[in-house]
Amino acid sequence: MAAVEAHLARYVVSCPLCKAVDQLGVGQHLGRIESANGAKDSIPAVVVVCKRCGYLMPLAADMIPGNGKAA
Repeated sequence: MAAVEAHLARYVVSCPLCKAVDQLGVGQHLGRIESANGAKDSIPAVVVVCKRCGYLMPLAADMIPGNGKAA
């Protein structure tokens, strides 16, 4: 989660729904995105939320730089 918070603090990131800038927060618990095709698998995810409109943006944890898994 710290890598996502650092990215949001370093770069100008806006909400794709309401276009608010500097209003994004990071969920403090790692969640999971379940498979939609009925397979028994899932991927870990971090949730980023817009503090202004409440829009939730899941981010696959294995794509976060600095956690040892991202390319």
